[in-house]
Amino acid sequence: MVDRRGVAAAVALGAAGVWVGTRFLAALEANIHPRYRDLVLAADGDDTLYSELFDIGWPNAPLRTLKNQTTRDWEAAGRRAAPDRPGEGEAIAWRADGSAIPRYFFSSPTRDIAGDVDAMALYAGEGVGLVHEAEPASAIVTDLARGFETGASSLPSMWAPGA
Repeated sequence: MVDRRGVAAAVALGAAGVWVGTRFLAALEANIHPRYRDLVLAADGDDTLYSELFDIGWPNAPLRTLKNQTTRDWEAAGRRAAPDRPGEGEAIAWRADGSAIPRYFFSSPTRDIAGDVDAMALYAGEGVGLVHEAEPASAIVTDLARGFETGASSLPSMWAPGA
């Protein structure tokens, strides 16, 4: 889910809630690197990959990320497992305290990261193509709430809230 239409559809089908993550990456308050936000705003669902690739620090956790040079090099090398992946152990970025972030580390880039942000784990769901602008979190929440109202109004009266 990324917008009120998806929320309305889910509620109309009987959902009591929805999971929203990717859209909040575009929230002005989100502590993500500006380059990461730009990549999210430019991406669509076909630009994502579901894998366990970014597993350093978080093993056995399948997650969806934006495809990037790290994922392309890994796929070109035949999807090798650690420790035989391309660039394994290479420092690709640095935190504000100077500590290195290795390729395949699970962390996504925050505002204070320096280095090759594009090569890091850039989490995004398949609905990323519906995220078109950076906006305040309050505007995102308001839009999603409208979806709950719309979806609830389409329910039979016996299922409507307060019935």
